[in-house]
Amino acid sequence: MMLSQTKITCAIVERFSGKLLDHTEVDTAIAGGGPACLVAAYYLAKAWQKVAIFERKLSIGGGM
Repeated sequence: MMLSQTKITCAIVERFSGKLLDHTEVDTAIAGGGPACLVAAYYLAKAWQKVAIFERKLSIGGGM
């Protein structure tokens, strides 16, 4: 069985697109990545909620 480069590329793009679409709809959006927000996101995720955390800095965890 011969696989062409086009078929392989299409398969990669389709799989990525599917994963991206799965993550575009969330149950809860949390603004900030400080300690309290991370704990809230953790417990929401344990309760099977789809959670997205939006942080303006490049790292999460808050400032001390």
